[in-house]
Amino acid sequence: MIYKYFKECKKLIVLITLLGMLIGMLFFITKDTPPTLVLKKKKINIEYGQTYYANFKGLVDTTGMSKKEICYLKKNVSITDNLQNEDQKSYPAVGKYKIFIKYNNKLSTIQIICKDTLAPVLAFPKNVDVIKESDLESIDFKSLIIATDLSPLKEIQIDTSQIDIHRIGEYQVKVFVEDIYKNRREKEFKVNVTENKQETTNSQNNQENNVNKIESENNKPNEDITISQSNEKNNVKDHLDNGHQQTKPPQMVYWYECYLCGLYVDSNVSLEDAKKKFDQTKCTDAIEFSGIEWRHSRFHYGINHS
Repeated sequence: MIYKYFKECKKLIVLITLLGMLIGMLFFITKDTPPTLVLKKKKINIEYGQTYYANFKGLVDTTGMSKKEICYLKKNVSITDNLQNEDQKSYPAVGKYKIFIKYNNKLSTIQIICKDTLAPVLAFPKNVDVIKESDLESIDFKSLIIATDLSPLKEIQIDTSQIDIHRIGEYQVKVFVEDIYKNRREKEFKVNVTENKQETTNSQNNQENNVNKIESENNKPNEDITISQSNEKNNVKDHLDNGHQQTKPPQMVYWYECYLCGLYVDSNVSLEDAKKKFDQTKCTDAIEFSGIEWRHSRFHYGINHS
């Protein structure tokens, strides 16, 4: 009886020992197994004109991992890319690039596609006056229009087919411009066909002289400084709230604004100049990685005119 009891205990001890060894082996196997690298994206699209910096947080998915596992990944993951800025620019050219992620002797790649999807910006006067019976083809409407874009532009196209130069009235002129990536902008502005005020004034003065039979060398016809038939360019003039007079071209204000920290910078020189100022200031809401200065990763830009 005692022998049988001892035999059963011996079996139980062996089973407990084996179970303990199995648990220990599983613990050490799990402990020594490095975390699996999971990438957030296989492809990244960026807008032409934006800078992009490949970093651990933006590329590696650490959902459900412990701090120790995340720390291990950060120490053992190497991130490089072949992004190259365009000549004399602070952002890459339109094209395809790659990010290379090396981890435990395995290399993964993420494709970066830089596209220009933004249409050009157009600036022009809201209203333009032309004199009735003027030679419409000789009027240089393009000189009143400013088109800007980061990419090269095709020639500005203007549709004046709605204007009846023989009738006083208000007409719509369409402006089209497209960049080399077929991003198209279409706008309209008003053209007012008006009377030649100087001719009207001369006619009225002549009628008064004929009726009253008064001749005076000192009385001269009224002059209208907004029109001159001898100068082709003066056939076009801006229509302003304070009267009809030729105005200066609109002043351009180029600006950049960060979505994250709210930084706003502008320049009267160019978008390039505004972007340079923008990049010189750190983003207070960005995340620093591998010693790279904080950058504005989410922003927009534009051109205003006054």
